[in-house]
Amino acid sequence: MPFHWASDLNPTFALARKLCNRGHRAHYLCIPDTAERIRSQGFEFTPVFSRAFPEGSLAKQYESEAQGKRYGVIEFRERLRGMCELLREGEIERATRDLHPDMLLTSSGMPWVGIAASKIDVPVISFSSTLISVEDSAVPPFNSNLTPRDALLSRLRTWLEWKKLFLYRRLYSKDWDISEDLKALARDCGYPLEKIDFRVETWPRLLLPELIFFPKELDFPRSRTPEGAFFIEGAVDIDRRDGDFPWERIDDNKPLVYCTLGSLLPFKFPARASQFFETFMEAMAQRPALQGVVTIGNYVKADEFNCPPNVLIAAHAPQVEVLKRASLMVSHGGVTGVKESAFMGVPMLLVPVSYDEFGNAARVVYHGLGARLRLKEVSAFELGRLIDKVLKDSSYSVRAKLMSEKLRNLERESPGVAIIENIISHKEAHKTQN
Repeated sequence: MPFHWASDLNPTFALARKLCNRGHRAHYLCIPDTAERIRSQGFEFTPVFSRAFPEGSLAKQYESEAQGKRYGVIEFRERLRGMCELLREGEIERATRDLHPDMLLTSSGMPWVGIAASKIDVPVISFSSTLISVEDSAVPPFNSNLTPRDALLSRLRTWLEWKKLFLYRRLYSKDWDISEDLKALARDCGYPLEKIDFRVETWPRLLLPELIFFPKELDFPRSRTPEGAFFIEGAVDIDRRDGDFPWERIDDNKPLVYCTLGSLLPFKFPARASQFFETFMEAMAQRPALQGVVTIGNYVKADEFNCPPNVLIAAHAPQVEVLKRASLMVSHGGVTGVKESAFMGVPMLLVPVSYDEFGNAARVVYHGLGARLRLKEVSAFELGRLIDKVLKDSSYSVRAKLMSEKLRNLERESPGVAIIENIISHKEAHKTQN
């Protein structure tokens, strides 16, 4: 049961393929608007939460946001409570009745699902497509751009970052606090409250076994492993089907610079995204020896840009396939792009905008895989200067290739599959004994 964002869906496709290749069956439960995407990857699908997310509701929401109407706390709470009500009515039991699952994997982005899933008689484990942000003296919150060091002053700064986070939440983010909703659902479902960690960034975290689709190799060194967490492979899906692309318009004789702001920013902040894309194209126009590819999404129009001959504009692109040919990725630092770029050995130039992008970019800098630029510093001159710097400094490419080798080896080892099979085998052994 993944969340409907691409960053949550994509790594599950890689894991599901591995499981199917080992003789298991993978079946998806998700909102109706994900049906085409999931089935296009070759997986079975059953819709859930149709009352809270009627078919077509995502497209309607995205179009509305692109026109400036924000998806706010009122709309969020209405959907959250609608899902919780469905869970109380037995939504998971209904969806799994004919499937007879041996395990349920549920996204940490929907802790309410994990709570309700405790009512069904199968092992439930969680997965996180982003880094989990749990208080740690050595690792700052992932909304921070702080790059920690092994020094007392760095630990003090990290401590202050966590204090600032919790203070801001208490003073300014009360409307988005879902703690009471989760406590009420937990009481109704018989889920122990002590198995919910409320002192984390974003949503409270269930203390279930949790697969983290973000390898330790890309993370900061932690002072401790969070309870129940397994940092596994990045689950980069090199077999993902992302549609056609006009490869014939790409000049393979030029170094390729790939620019993307992911799937969310172009419709949540279309004006800001358009300005960034225009700045990138201006920088590329001054570098005709390079080939650019920029993906703008469905809510920004290609004809509004002054596009130079050496840049190809596309609504979407098969990202993994583009990265196979790329020399540099220019991005906001979304988790999927960072993992896939590192997996492909492609250096990065990141301009974080919100949420975990600051922490993702800090990790890229920490490991020497690229450079970062603050949004307010972005100009064609600065963007171009850093594009030149990362492309010309071979140390970025060398470190990116070394990281790629580590991540590819980890992907082949597939620790996530081993953990799942181990839990299932313990369940089967317990059934046999009884």
